[in-house]
Amino acid sequence: MQKPLNWLKRYPAVILLLIIVGVGLFATHVLATYQQITIKANVVNVRQGPGLSYDVMEQASKGESMNVISQKNNWYQVRLSGDKIGWVASWLVDNTEVSATSNRVAKVTYTFANVRKSSNSTSQLLGKLNKGDQITVLYQQNGWSQIKYNNAVGWVQSSLISVTDNAPTTVQKTTTTADSSSTTQTSTDIQSVTTQLNDTKLRSGPATTYDYSKTYAANTKLTYVSKSGLWYQVKDADGNTGYVASWVVTPSATDEVVKTSATSLSEATIVLDAGHGGSDVGALSTGDKYEKTYTLETVNAIAKKLRAAGANVVLTRSSDKFIDLAPRPVVANKIKADAFISIHFDSSTNANEASGTTTYYYSSSKDNTLAKAINAQTKTLPLTNRGIEYGNYQVLRDNKRPSVLLELGYINNDTDFNYISSSSYQEQVATAVYNGLTDYFK
Repeated sequence: MQKPLNWLKRYPAVILLLIIVGVGLFATHVLATYQQITIKANVVNVRQGPGLSYDVMEQASKGESMNVISQKNNWYQVRLSGDKIGWVASWLVDNTEVSATSNRVAKVTYTFANVRKSSNSTSQLLGKLNKGDQITVLYQQNGWSQIKYNNAVGWVQSSLISVTDNAPTTVQKTTTTADSSSTTQTSTDIQSVTTQLNDTKLRSGPATTYDYSKTYAANTKLTYVSKSGLWYQVKDADGNTGYVASWVVTPSATDEVVKTSATSLSEATIVLDAGHGGSDVGALSTGDKYEKTYTLETVNAIAKKLRAAGANVVLTRSSDKFIDLAPRPVVANKIKADAFISIHFDSSTNANEASGTTTYYYSSSKDNTLAKAINAQTKTLPLTNRGIEYGNYQVLRDNKRPSVLLELGYINNDTDFNYISSSSYQEQVATAVYNGLTDYFK
């Protein structure tokens, strides 16, 4: 057998060639696994950091491709032209974006508290809190508390903390090193708050029992004065002072507007609710076809259209399964959805005696703007538009987010059903909802 050393001496050119080929293959593999994204929405904001609270540095257009550097808090860090770095919303994984309000201040009462990715003791460890650390609790379930942690969310065991009835008086500020390898978390006094929803009320005292003198549109900045329980005393640009609820505003350590409400459809989180499902078949057509079938088909058409526009779409059901009414609005409340839309088909006492579409709302202050925007577009559908009506439905009544319920035809009217069951009509509905939401977020 020829000794390896002699073989290397006799064939140096072959060895060099093999090395070059090997390096080339490795480089090809690296390039192949370098993630690239393509913008699907017409326009997407590129922000200075991974969240809606960061300023827009430029915009990307539909079809534009970007190389992904990293991912954080459901956002992609991307490289732009001129070697600039920015962030775009991914919406490809479960939403972890949280508003810096809502909820209650708590303190760690045990020696330490582990922060985990999900609500169980075997979940990935994100970090550790020490006794006396102050945190903001967002949600509690089954002995665990969801907290704001490093601009995302984490979970701690509820028995290790003590929750107060106070709103936060400081906000977290994250400082990231130039190479994004480490972050420092600090607390800073609140300087201003920004309204999250339209019709935010300025009250004369720190409770809903006090009269209100003014209302504000979403994304209005108010100067922070003091705190009373779960209420902030604020002053507006005209010098008016009063109280706003902490759960409808976002505090900031700067004197700038913090836009936590979506400013375009591509940044919005939309919950779509397909009515009925499983053992709850809904209304019947004259041929005994189930309403539940067509609500899901229509929701899927809408979801496809909205996702193509860059929206983060969450479904209350994605298959033919029973879901009670109560959990449906909880989905929107929990993730602070920008809009909730429930899809249904109407039915009359006698077959073929009624026809058309109706848009229902529950709260005139919270829902009416959304209802008007969508109803203006459902007028383009081939069925008669019956207008906007008040509806005391649980999915609207228990919903803290802007919400509507759409009745998109009478299933026991044979003419309406021919539309309801057709994919072309479902696409028309999807386009109407898309255009309505586009107008709503302008």
